[in-house]
Amino acid sequence: MAFEILGANIQKRLAIGGLMILSVVFVLSVFGYFRSGPTADKPRIGLMTTLPLRWAEGNMATTLDPATKPSAAYSRLAEHYKVDLIDTPRQLNAAKIGILVLAQPRAFSPSELVELDNWVRRGGTLLVFADPALAWESDYPLGDKRRPLFTSLLSPLFAHWGVELVLPMDGSKAAEVRKIGEYSVRMPTPGAWQLSGAKADATCSISPDYLVAECRVGKGRAKLVADADLLDAQQWQGTGARAVMGRDDFANMEWVLLLIESLRRL
Repeated sequence: MAFEILGANIQKRLAIGGLMILSVVFVLSVFGYFRSGPTADKPRIGLMTTLPLRWAEGNMATTLDPATKPSAAYSRLAEHYKVDLIDTPRQLNAAKIGILVLAQPRAFSPSELVELDNWVRRGGTLLVFADPALAWESDYPLGDKRRPLFTSLLSPLFAHWGVELVLPMDGSKAAEVRKIGEYSVRMPTPGAWQLSGAKADATCSISPDYLVAECRVGKGRAKLVADADLLDAQQWQGTGARAVMGRDDFANMEWVLLLIESLRRL
């Protein structure tokens, strides 16, 4: 009889414990759902970059470590979009990417530049962060192929569209805050766009501060930003009391999200 009572008590406790675990899992699942939304409902964007956005710098063990988190910029993008990492322009058509973000990407072969140009002309939408003098800190020494590119290597594509990326040599500060509409965006050594004056196969206009070039390329559109360092969390993430409150010091990522949304509305 005692064994029967003991067994019944154990079963009762297990049942209660199981219900408590299921309740906690349910609450966490609901919280996660409303915090980030289902992935399937998020718009898709493609990303090509040499910057340590998705994967942290380090050896293979560090990269594969589940505890290694993406950069703050990537996490912010992933809150709003399903981010597909793209290795080559050849993937764009098969992946059905509507917007491609190029953030200081690797050098493209001539054939890849043609593929990228054709993709935009057929109606693709491109957002480029091209830096003429990247200040992003890296663990890799100069000359290491794993290090983010110091300068953008997309000049042939820009020239084809009639614009040129330059680094102003006006003695300005290493880092500056640009007021862009309602956003204060911090960036070190930003570049500038200028029209090349050569015969162009696109129609481009440049913002009054020379930071952004907007190009109509066939049926597609491209927005070119003359800086990539603005994606670095060191430039915008909250410090001090702002960090405790979960707020940013500067609106870099808010502006980036605005750029993407403005392209999605085209």
